[in-house]
Amino acid sequence: MRRIVHHELGEPAQVLRVEGSPSASLGPDQVRVRVSYAPIHPGDLLGIMGSPAFGTPPTIGSVGRVPGFEGAGVVSEVGARIDPGLGLKQGLRVAFFPAPGSWRDEVVVPASSVVPLPDSIPDEIGAQMLINTVTALEVIRTAHDSLPPDARTGVVVLLTGAGSAVGRLLGKVLTDRGVKVIRLVRSEAGAAKLSGILRGRWRRRASAGRRRGVVGGTDRDRH
Repeated sequence: MRRIVHHELGEPAQVLRVEGSPSASLGPDQVRVRVSYAPIHPGDLLGIMGSPAFGTPPTIGSVGRVPGFEGAGVVSEVGARIDPGLGLKQGLRVAFFPAPGSWRDEVVVPASSVVPLPDSIPDEIGAQMLINTVTALEVIRTAHDSLPPDARTGVVVLLTGAGSAVGRLLGKVLTDRGVKVIRLVRSEAGAAKLSGILRGRWRRRASAGRRRGVVGGTDRDRH
């Protein structure tokens, strides 16, 4: 099994390497997943560098440290004590989190750490779906709770890093809840990319609105 590992802290391009290692043994309550995608989060890079922004520097053992916390893949083996009612079986596509050390060919995680992926969600989206969703919802909850009760209507959110994966998710969740969002990005290229994503979303919504209008007997295109 291949894994991406570092034996010292430093710039990722200088300290990361690909190494082989034996596969981990499977516990009775665990699932083995053949990894298709494992995202690179900013926090992963901060940990590799030992940046103060990461917090306490990560521990590097004698066999090195494998970064990564989540991903997506296909179940290849199921532990003996896992409840069949969970539907976990060989060949099932799943997202997994938390899974420290996910930058490898396969991971062994508790059954509670995997979520089946529907066919409508590709692996590259599912691989970053869990931690980003938790992050976005926690940010919204913290911001909401920080406001006095009489200031929770008519809110306008200034969203920095709006073009990032978490930023796009935050923007969508907020606008779906009726919150006005002002999105900030770092560059003209980032603005153009985000505008293209939003235009595509608006076109889909407009198309859906027209379809609903036909069904309901009204002409939504006039509004």
